Amino acid sequence: MDHDISATEPSSLAFSHQRRVVAGLADDAVETVSDLRPRGRAEEIEVALRETHLPALEEAGYIEWDRETGEIMPGPNFSEAADHVADLPSPVLESETEASDD
Repeated sequence: MDHDISATEPSSLAFSHQRRVVAGLADDAVETVSDLRPRGRAEEIEVALRETHLPALEEAGYIEWDRETGEIMPGPNFSEAADHVADLPSPVLESETEASDD
């Protein structure tokens, strides 16, 4: 399968939303888009996932995504992405930021 090289390099997974998709699948914690909804700006983040991040991950073969049901599964190149999840920086969580302000 030919896919854009920029979509397969680990740096393309540095986006926190894409990292969450791959990490969630690797941990068996994500099966649908609904599983990815964080607290706070849920609608804004879901739009970004649906319009940018999930299509990029699907195009690279990292996930398979059923747009009608919202189901997300590992794709044919999933192991390639999953191997890099541990190497990526974790996004700073709001609770961690609040704790460091104390």
